[in-house]
Amino acid sequence: KTFDKLFNFSDSIDGTNPDGSVIQALNGKLYGMTTRGGQYKWGAIFQYDLSTKTYTKLHDFNDVNGSLPEGNLFQASDGKLYGVTNAGGKNDYGVLFQFDPATNTFTKKYDFDELGGGSPRGTLMEAKNGKLYGTTISGGTEGVGTLFEFDPVTSIYTKKFDFDGKANGGLACPLLVEGNDGNLFGTTVYGGKNDYGVLFQF
Repeated sequence: KTFDKLFNFSDSIDGTNPDGSVIQALNGKLYGMTTRGGQYKWGAIFQYDLSTKTYTKLHDFNDVNGSLPEGNLFQASDGKLYGVTNAGGKNDYGVLFQFDPATNTFTKKYDFDELGGGSPRGTLMEAKNGKLYGTTISGGTEGVGTLFEFDPVTSIYTKKFDFDGKANGGLACPLLVEGNDGNLFGTTVYGGKNDYGVLFQF
């Protein structure tokens, strides 16, 4: 077995400190994000071409369009990449964005806020109904996060559930999964009967 280092994150202009992993898009290229670095020091989206062994920075987060992205990008059935940032945007609670790998076009789709949930940290997922789902770690009615839905067709964001930090848990872990029964499943870091977290179904 051989380990090959493909790229050194070192130049702040290219992006530094990736917090998530990379995904391989349908075009065969790898895509990921850095939490820091880039032109404005708020992180960047990058591409790595396996055929040419070339790293390319594609987008700079500038705080207005989001900052400090954590987690992974996700390629939805429409071919676009979707992701979230932990901070920045209109309310400084992060943004949900779309990135088109065919045109390298970035579009901010939603600004998170206190009531609807803020500071998403993880990776979005697409359910069988074609809608995207994720969690936040702050905001909502109790201030400890929400579970949300985003429709990529209509660009409508809907808060679906408020965590309470107590019986139903708080600080939801950053990735939901869809079961064979169509329900979404996830966990929280704390809360529940013993305050050690819960496993939940939505």
